[in-house]
Amino acid sequence: MTLGDGNIVADLKKWQTAYLEEVSNKNLSPRTLTIYRGILEGFVDYARQYQGEAGIEDINRLFLNGYLSDRENQSKSFSASSKKLYVTVIKTFFSFITENNDNNADYVKMFRKMKIKTEIKEKPSLSEDEITKVLNFIEQEKHAPRNKLINVRNALLCKTFLYSGLRVGELLPLRICDYKYDEDNNVYSLLVRGKGNKERHTYVPALMIDAELEILRDVHGDNWHVCSTRGGGIINRSNLWSIMSGIFARAGTDKRGLHILRHTFARRLVSRDVNLKTISSLLGHSDIAITARFYAHTSEANKMAAISSLHKTT
Repeated sequence: MTLGDGNIVADLKKWQTAYLEEVSNKNLSPRTLTIYRGILEGFVDYARQYQGEAGIEDINRLFLNGYLSDRENQSKSFSASSKKLYVTVIKTFFSFITENNDNNADYVKMFRKMKIKTEIKEKPSLSEDEITKVLNFIEQEKHAPRNKLINVRNALLCKTFLYSGLRVGELLPLRICDYKYDEDNNVYSLLVRGKGNKERHTYVPALMIDAELEILRDVHGDNWHVCSTRGGGIINRSNLWSIMSGIFARAGTDKRGLHILRHTFARRLVSRDVNLKTISSLLGHSDIAITARFYAHTSEANKMAAISSLHKTT
């Protein structure tokens, strides 16, 4: 494909369309595609100010740094990790242009020696005390005279997140019939489709959700979506966020969000010395290094206990 026709905005849009068509065939999630599209549209908008003064062939590291600085000035929440994401997306975009243009233009060199340090922060999670508060609260809500079925549904969703480590997108398609009972291990097995369209099994202790599943199955049947609304539709992410955050608040915790339950699941397994490879597999991580990076942190108490154990074996 020809690199450009002299109109920097039109040329970038042409390449953006071709690039997004390419990546859409790689089984990326809709949310990831939306992020890619937003970053590239921002880049095109930034280039608009150079219309008539520069062409796509003039884009270099200085141009890229100008765009990143512009983003930082516009948003106080533009962190180092956000900057790294932007660079990653733009780099893959220009690598695509490098590989497919007829003019032999090489943009890959623009990203050489471009390193952005990011601080690895421990993912927020619920403490054991907060978990107890949340479980006690949803149990009380199930017996409230109003909204019984909604409260039972919310209890099932909360416990499934907490005991399986599922992502939101993995839970949304599930139906009652997808909870397969394993009598030998007394767990419900869930076959889910994660990032990259990869399938994996995860599990929920049967004793934790037996009551909720029985009630909802009796009323709605096996094909009912566990994330159904009152009207039979599927709860959207923002409403699900509000539901879970409301439960946390009314249970007396100051935590919010959905992914925090996934982090809690991982941190609890780490604290119980579960093999990191097992945790990585349950979470559906593509690489155990991802699991180690975000969750394999230890406490001073654990370090001292490890040293004490050495003394006991001598």
